[in-house]
Parts: sequence; structure tokens; C-alpha cells
Amino acid sequence: MIFFGNLRGSATPWLALPALIYMAMFVSGGSAVPGYGISSGELSSWAIVVIAPAAAGAAAWESGRQRQLGALRTVATRSMISQILRALAPVLVLQTLLVVGALIVARSATGVWPSPDVPGLLPIAHLVVLPCGWMVVGWGLGQLLPRGVAAPTAAVFCWFLLAMTQAMQTPFWRHLGGFISEGSTLTDVLDPSVYWIPWMVSFGLAGAAALLIQVRRRPWILAVSAVIVACTFILGRLLVVSWSYSLATTVRTGHTTCVGSSPALCLPDEYANQAAAIREDVLPVLRSLHAAGLPAPETLRMESDKQPTKPGVWPLNWDTSWSPQHVESTIADSAVGGIAALAGVRDCHQPSLQEAWALVAAGVPQKSIRAAMTDSGWKELQNVLATPSAEQVQWFTRHVQSQDYCQSVAS
Repeated sequence: MIFFGNLRGSATPWLALPALIYMAMFVSGGSAVPGYGISSGELSSWAIVVIAPAAAGAAAWESGRQRQLGALRTVATRSMISQILRALAPVLVLQTLLVVGALIVARSATGVWPSPDVPGLLPIAHLVVLPCGWMVVGWGLGQLLPRGVAAPTAAVFCWFLLAMTQAMQTPFWRHLGGFISEGSTLTDVLDPSVYWIPWMVSFGLAGAAALLIQVRRRPWILAVSAVIVACTFILGRLLVVSWSYSLATTVRTGHTTCVGSSPALCLPDEYANQAAAIREDVLPVLRSLHAAGLPAPETLRMESDKQPTKPGVWPLNWDTSWSPQHVESTIADSAVGGIAALAGVRDCHQPSLQEAWALVAAGVPQKSIRAAMTDSGWKELQNVLATPSAEQVQWFTRHVQSQDYCQSVAS
């Protein structure tokens, strides 16, 4: 009864509908890989831009309500922690509602629920843990300022750290707020530090805000809180400075299903039902490449560029937009990577004359290849095609394995 009475007397429920609408519009505008459970969880985490500011502002408002009780709080039979949790009950209900809404919107966009593994569950934990830190920040401001000032101040500061830092020229700021604007690929997943570092920052700010509640009786606490905030951001910067503008990722392993043999074709488990049909599409192209003089692969596999190469394994640059009309160009690119792997090197994925030769060997019409090349490049390719097949393969293998066409690319 106390819970429902607190909920009825709170202004927080009025935030639910506008926050849900804004959150649904924001999350549905994000990009995700269809049918990929990890991507579904990461798409739902976009809602943090709405959930955390709403939680911070609502907590500041509820803190102001609690502060109006004055000395009555000190004579209550319940502990102070219990009183705070009861006061924050409307905020926790709002957070739960928004988290569930975010998961439903992400499910609608991707067609699947978040996968029940660490990369799929961490984004959901992000929607729970990060706002809790900001609730404490909001609560602390609500104890110091009028709630009409504390609530928007907490919400705007949280929103600024989450959203506006994405546009800052200094890249480390965007990694500290907690808005994960990049997602995992089918071969590489976000590192857990992408999540726990913003958690650490929010808890550091929460600790500073909690100490400030006592600042009227102990003015020196202001200096302590300032030191905590400074140390929080300094430590956060040290942890993410090496990331530059990208997020840290780790190789996704143990996630593929293979069909057939000589060659086997391996796709992520989520798309295993498509592997047999795709293998049938690529077999004629592989025969054309073999007829041109290239060795046949043992396996075509989707794998991370961070993994060491294996002779006989051709990298497969597949995605959910796969079309049989593009099979020749896709397998030609795989041939470049597969021949490079025979020498233990990873292809740089840069346009090259050797890739154009592989496209010709794979059966791509020369007219379409010519349209994407310069006059000098096309003339050189024609000179190569005029030589005997064995010399063409030697030329292709030599340049692909030396990767000399990548040297002019700026790093």
C-alpha cells in the first residue's frame, strides 16, 4: 500500500509516456544486423540516452520530495537506506518500463531477442547499471537544490555526457558517457570494457554527489568531491585513450556452422540455415577460379581480420544482404585473401589490379570491371590477360602475397 501511495503521489509516472515515445523513435532509428541476437541487445542499449537522463531527473525530483520531510526522516523506524529505496520506487518502475520498451523495439527491428550470452546480455545490463549511478547523482542534487532546479540539471548533465560528447573532437570523451553508438559485427564483438568503463565513471560521479549531501555541515567535502570527479575522468581517459575514435572489440569465436566439404562453407550459427544454398551458389565460381589456375580452397569461412591466417582457408565476406548476383565479386575478393593466406599474410582489402584479375577469372563481365578502373589500370590488366595462364597466376600470387599494392595507402 505504501508503494502504490508513493507512486500515486509522485510526478515521475508522467514521464513514462513521453519518454517511451522518444525512446522508441530513437532506438528504431538505429542500425542493426537483422536476425543477430547480439545486435538486438546493442540496439536496445541506444535507449540509454533516454533512460539515464530520465532516471537522473526523476531521482532528483523524488529526492526533493523526500527532503521536504525534514526531521521526520530521522525519527522513522525504517533505516535511511530503506527510506531512500522507497522514495526511488517510482524511478525504478519508470526505468523498468523503459528497459522493457527498449527490448521490444529492438526485437521489432531485428526480428530476434538479445542472445543469452555475454555480448548479448551486457547491453541489457548497461540499461540497468548505468542509470543506477545517475540516480545517485540526481538524488544528491535533489538534496542540495530546489527540485525544480535539481531535476533538469541532473537530466541535462547526464544527457550532455551521453550524447553531446559524441560530437567532440577529443575522442576519449565519447567513450566515457556510455552511449554505445557502434555495434558488433558478425566476426568481432564489443569488448566488455566498453560497458564497465562508463559504469565506473557514473559510479565515480555518484560517489562525489553522495558526499556533497553533507557539504553544508562539512564544507571541505566539496574539495573531496571535486578530487573524486577529477580522478574519475583521468582514470577513464587512461583506460580508453588508446581506442581513438573506435570502440574496443574482441574476436568472436566458436560461433560458426559449416556445411559440405572440399570446400566447406562456414557461416555464423544464426544464419546456418542459409549455408547450404550459399555453398551451391559459390561452387561454379570456385570452378572458374580453379580453371584459371588458382588452387581450390579447403574452407570458405567468415572470420575476423584479427585472427591468424590459415593456408587453405579463404575469408568469406558475407553479410545479411547477400545476393546471388554478387557472388562472383564476393568470391573474387575471397580468392585474394585466400592466396595471401598461403604466405601467412592478411589481405589489406584495398582495390587493386590483382582483385580486378580475380574478378575476370571469376566470370564477372569485363565491361562492368572496366567501368570501375582507370584507363592506365585497364590497359595494364589487358597486358596481363594477354600472357599465358601460368604467368598470370604467378603474377597474381606474387603481388597478393607481397601486398605491395597496399604500400601507398595511408595508415
